[in-house]
Amino acid sequence: MGIPFWKCVTALTMFLVLSLHIVNVHSLAVMSVDIGSEWMKVAIVSPGVPMEIALNKESKRKTPTAVAFRNGERTFGEDALTVGVRFPSNCFIYFLDLLGKKIDNPIVDLYKKRFPYFNIIPDPKRNTVLFKHSESNDQFSPEELVAMMLEKAREFAQDSAGQAINEAVISVPGYFGQAERTAMLKAAEIAGIKVLQLINSYTAAALNYGIFRTKSFNETSPMYMMFYDMGAYSTQVSIVSYQLIKSKDRIAPELQPHLAVLGVGYERNLGGLEIQLRLRDYLAAKFNDLKLTSNDVTKNSRSMAKLFKEAGRLKNVLSANTEHFAQIEGLIDEKDMRIKVTREELEELCKDLFDKVVLPAQKALEASGLTIELIEQVMLAGAGTRVPKVQDRLVKDLKSNQPLGRSLNTDEAAALGAAYKAADLSNGFKVKAFITKDATLFPIQVTFDKEVIDENKPAKQVKRILFGHMNPYPQRKIITFNKHQQDFDFTVGYAELSHLHENEVKCLGSLQLSSIKLNGVRDAYSKYQDQEGIDTKGIKAHFAMDDSGLLILQNVELLIEKTVAADTEEESTLSKIGNTISNLFKGPEEVLKEDKPVHETPEEGPIPQASNNTLNNTDTYDHTNSTEQLKLNDTVSISESKKNLKVVTVKETIDVNHEYLFVLPAQDDDLQSSINKIAELKEIDLAKSRKETSLNTLETAIIETREKLEQPDYASSATDIETQSILDKCSEISNWLEDDGFGAEAEVLDSKFDDLKKLVLPVWERTFEHAERPSRLEALTSALNSSNSFLEKIKNTTLDDTPFTQVEIDTLEKLISEITTWKEKQVEEQEKLPKSVDPVLTVQTIAIKHSSIEREMRYLMTKFTSWKPKKKEDPKVKAPTSQTDNEKDKILEEDNDTTVKNNAQEDEVEKPTVEEASSTVEDNVESESPLKTDNTKPIVEPTKTEEKKDDTHSEL
Repeated sequence: MGIPFWKCVTALTMFLVLSLHIVNVHSLAVMSVDIGSEWMKVAIVSPGVPMEIALNKESKRKTPTAVAFRNGERTFGEDALTVGVRFPSNCFIYFLDLLGKKIDNPIVDLYKKRFPYFNIIPDPKRNTVLFKHSESNDQFSPEELVAMMLEKAREFAQDSAGQAINEAVISVPGYFGQAERTAMLKAAEIAGIKVLQLINSYTAAALNYGIFRTKSFNETSPMYMMFYDMGAYSTQVSIVSYQLIKSKDRIAPELQPHLAVLGVGYERNLGGLEIQLRLRDYLAAKFNDLKLTSNDVTKNSRSMAKLFKEAGRLKNVLSANTEHFAQIEGLIDEKDMRIKVTREELEELCKDLFDKVVLPAQKALEASGLTIELIEQVMLAGAGTRVPKVQDRLVKDLKSNQPLGRSLNTDEAAALGAAYKAADLSNGFKVKAFITKDATLFPIQVTFDKEVIDENKPAKQVKRILFGHMNPYPQRKIITFNKHQQDFDFTVGYAELSHLHENEVKCLGSLQLSSIKLNGVRDAYSKYQDQEGIDTKGIKAHFAMDDSGLLILQNVELLIEKTVAADTEEESTLSKIGNTISNLFKGPEEVLKEDKPVHETPEEGPIPQASNNTLNNTDTYDHTNSTEQLKLNDTVSISESKKNLKVVTVKETIDVNHEYLFVLPAQDDDLQSSINKIAELKEIDLAKSRKETSLNTLETAIIETREKLEQPDYASSATDIETQSILDKCSEISNWLEDDGFGAEAEVLDSKFDDLKKLVLPVWERTFEHAERPSRLEALTSALNSSNSFLEKIKNTTLDDTPFTQVEIDTLEKLISEITTWKEKQVEEQEKLPKSVDPVLTVQTIAIKHSSIEREMRYLMTKFTSWKPKKKEDPKVKAPTSQTDNEKDKILEEDNDTTVKNNAQEDEVEKPTVEEASSTVEDNVESESPLKTDNTKPIVEPTKTEEKKDDTHSEL
C-alpha cells in the first residue's frame, strides 16, 4: 500500500521549513554597539533570546573604551587601563572624537592639551591624526583603534549568543557630521562588520523608552519628551514626539507608533571627562603645595595618569557622599598622597560647567519650537546626570512642572534601543513596527553659478537649501537646474550655521562636502534639439539623506517630455479595472520603494523648508513643480482636438564626477593595509590565548599529578619505577618552565604535556579500573541472579503456559552458565594480581557481558508481555469407534508431540540470534523481578576506552 500523496507533500514541506530554520539560526543573531568616549556597551538579539546586554570577559556589562600595547601584547578595557597607569603613552583612550578630524582641528588641539603624553603626528597622505606608539614605532589611526574596539565588541556578542555575528547597528553622537559618520563606517569595514545603520545615541535612547510605552501614545495628540544625556565627553539634549500614525497599507491600515526628533541641542565639551580633568589638576596642585618633593608632579606623565584614575574614582564617590579622601601610594618619588576633597570644593571647581548645564536643553527647545510646559517629562540619561549638582541645576533652570525622570537605564538605554533597531533591520527577526524619524542637525545647501549669458558680467552665485535645520530624515530631495544647457559644476556643503558657536563651527572641519561636475549636458540636450513636441524640464539631481544621516547623490538626469501620437485602440474598461485593483493591493514596501521626489526646485525660487513642528508633512512642493510632477506621471489632455496625443517622459542620464571635500578615511591600498594590520594583531592575540591555555594546562597537570601520587589509590596503582619516572618528568618540566618555558610557543607546551600524559595515563587507567570494578561486578551479579530466578520459574511451568520455546530456555541457561563461570574465573585471576599490574578483568569486558545478558532478558520479557494465553476449549464427546481406549490415547500423545515440536521450530526461526559480545556498550542498571513488564532500556556503563578518554581529560 503506497503512502498518500498529501502526506508526502506535508512531510517534505515540514522538512524544508525545519532545514531552513536550522541553517538560518547560525546567522540570525545581530548586535548593537554603543561605543562612547569612555565606555562601550554591547547588546544582542538572538533566536529565543530577547534584547540583552552582552557581558565582557570579566562578566561586566560595560567595557572601558581603551586599547593598550605593551611588550608586543594588545589589551582592552580594564586590562588596558591598568597598563595605562604605569605606561600612559601605551594606552589609547578618548579617541572616538578624533574620527574624521584633520591635525589642525580645535578638537585635536584640545586633546593634546588634555593628554600631553601621547605622540600625535599627522598622516602624510590625509593630514589626519595618527598615534605613534613609543615602543614599537607602530602608527594607529583613530579608525583603526575604533575598529579594534568594534572587533572586541563582536567577540563579546558572539560569546553571549553562541553563534557568529556580522551585522550591527552602531550608535554615534548626534553632532557627528558627514566626515565622522563616514569614518565610523570605515572603521566597521576594517573590523569586518556590516553596519545596518548608524543611529544617533539620543534617538536610540528614545526608542528604548518608547517600545515599552506604546500603550500611552494616541493618534490625536503627540506626547513630547525631553531626553537629557550627559556622557563622559559631551552633553546632548533631544526633544522627541511620540504618536500613533496609520500605516500606509491600503488593505488593512493599522496604527503604528511613530518617533520623531523635533529639536536637538548639545555642548561638545560638557561632560564627566572635563570634571575629571579638573579634579586631576586640582589634586596635582594640592600635592605640589605640600612640598613633599622637589619634583613637579604635573611634569611626570605616570604620576598624572595615576591622578587621572583617582580623580575618576573620586568624582563617582562624591556623587553619593559629601566628602572623601583621594589616596595614592607612591605618587612620585615614593611619596604618598592623601588629600580630603569635599563636594562643595568640586562644585566650586566646576562652577562654570554647571552654569552650562541648561544651555543644550534651551537650544533643543528653541530648535523644536516648543516650550517646557508642553514637555511631558525630562528623562535623564548618561552617567553624568548622576552628579547631584547637574540635577539641581536642571530643576532650577528648566522650571519643569514634572520631576526629573530616572526610569531609564542611563548606561544601557542607547545600546538596547539600537538593538531593537538592529532586529528590525535584519532579515531574521520580525518585530513590531516602530517608525523613527531623526532630524538634520547641520543644514546642507547646494551652491552653483548661474549660466553665463553675458561674458562681460561676472557669474552670479546661487545657494539653495537642500536639507534645512531639523528637517526629518531619511528623506529624498531633488534639485532642478532649468537654464544650464552646457556642462557645469556645483558644490554641496553645510549651510548657515548661526545656531552654533564659532568654535563649534571650526570643529566641523571643512564646510564644503562635495564638488560635483556634470559632463555630457550639452550632448544630452542636442539629441532632442531638432525634434518636435519636445519640452525640456531641466537637469535634475536626486539627493537622499539615508537612515545613517549620510548625504548621498543618487543620480543626475535630463528630463524630457515628448508629445507623441497615442494608440488608436483605447484601453479596455476591464484592463483599467485590473490595473486599479493591482495598485490597491500594493504592499507598504512597494509604496515606499517608489522614487517620488520629496523636494523639487527651479533655479529662480528657493527650496521651501518643512516646518520643524510638522511631524508628517515632510513632502513640500512648489506650485509650479506640482504641475510639473503631474505631467511626469499622467497623460495630459491638451485639447479636445488633440485627443490622440499623449505626453511621455524621457530621461537621459548625466555623467557625474563626484569629488569629496571633507576628510575621507583610508581608501584602496591604505584601507587594505589597515585591514591587514588588524588581522595580524588578531592572529597575535589568538596565538597568545592559545599559549596561555597550553601553559595553564601544563602547570595544572604537574600540580595534580604530584598531588594524586600522594594518594593511596593512585600510588598503589603504579610501580616504584613508574612513580619515580613520573616525578622526575614533573621536575624536569617545572625546571624547564622556570628557565625558558614561559616564553615557549603553544606547540612546544603541548608536546611537554603529551610527554607527561604518556607516563601518567596507564596509572590513572588502573586506578579507575580498581575503583569502578566492584560496582560493575555487583551489577553483573545482580543481573545474573535475576536471570536465574526467571529461568527457574520458567522451568517450573509447562511450556504450554508460556510463550517460550525450549531452544530459548536452553539458550538463556547456557548464557547464564557461561557468564557465571567466566566471572568467577576472571575474579579469581584478578585477585592474584597486584594493583600495579594491568588488570585482566576490565570494566569494558564486564560491561560487554552485562550487555549480553540484559539483551537476552529484554528479548524474553518483550515476548512475554506481548503474549496472550489461548483459552482451553472443552473436549467434544465423540461416538465410540472400533478403536480401543489405549489406541486413542496413543494417537493423542503423538499429535501433541508433533504440535509442540512444530511450534518450537517456528519460534526458533523468529527469535533473533543471541551474541556473546556486543559492539554497542550501554549503561547498566539492576534487573528487576523476572516477570515484571518493564520496557525501559537498561543502562550500561561506558566502555573502558571511552571512560579512559574522559578520565584523562578530567585529570590532566
